[in-house]
Amino acid sequence: MAISQSATIMPGGGISRRPLHFIVVADCSGSMAGEKMQALNFAIAEMLPNLVAWEQEQEKAQILLRAVAFADTPRWHIEEPVPVAGLHWRPLQHVERGRTNMGAAFRLVAEALTPDRLERRALQPALLLVTDGLPTDPPGQFEAGLGALLALPAGRAAVRLAVAIGRDADSEALNRFIGDPQVPVLVADSTDQIADRLATASIALSRMSEVGVDRQALADQLLRPVPARRESSGDDSIV
Repeated sequence: MAISQSATIMPGGGISRRPLHFIVVADCSGSMAGEKMQALNFAIAEMLPNLVAWEQEQEKAQILLRAVAFADTPRWHIEEPVPVAGLHWRPLQHVERGRTNMGAAFRLVAEALTPDRLERRALQPALLLVTDGLPTDPPGQFEAGLGALLALPAGRAAVRLAVAIGRDADSEALNRFIGDPQVPVLVADSTDQIADRLATASIALSRMSEVGVDRQALADQLLRPVPARRESSGDDSIV
């Protein structure tokens, strides 16, 4: 079997995979209550086997997943990096009347991406932001939080994608988080589309972290329409 240059031979002949830190930044504000939160939890749980399958197909990376839940203030939902192959998703809960303060969430993520917290051999981190609304941070705090994230080498290098739940959530703020005009915000127009969007985003994030991958080709894949899973009754659209 051919061994990639990025892989290291371990004693006994095994291959040491490079860690790929994957952080989900999930909106748990009050507007996420009910069907949206249920759909998001289902989507994340359904996304994990796709990541495991991708990890098994290639020999370079081991995906280590963490999650931040944010509303008025952010908190770690999964604080320590967990190998995705052994992860059992614990459902997120919305915060009653919680706001959508993204800047503080970015600061919390930045704390996990400082040079002393990442392995020297780690691949580019992958960040997936999921929200149903516009930032509600106090003046200047969104910019300060995003600035703190992008001030770090790992934050700047991170592959960043955003999933907007509902058309109104697709905003300039999410484009600024992504930081690449060629990469679109992925919009889930219905709760049924959330799982499809997260599956698309997660695999794209994982592959974009590979060295030498054709990032433009993957970005083009993100623009493809979401395939319909079932006939829509017209009751599950999100506005």
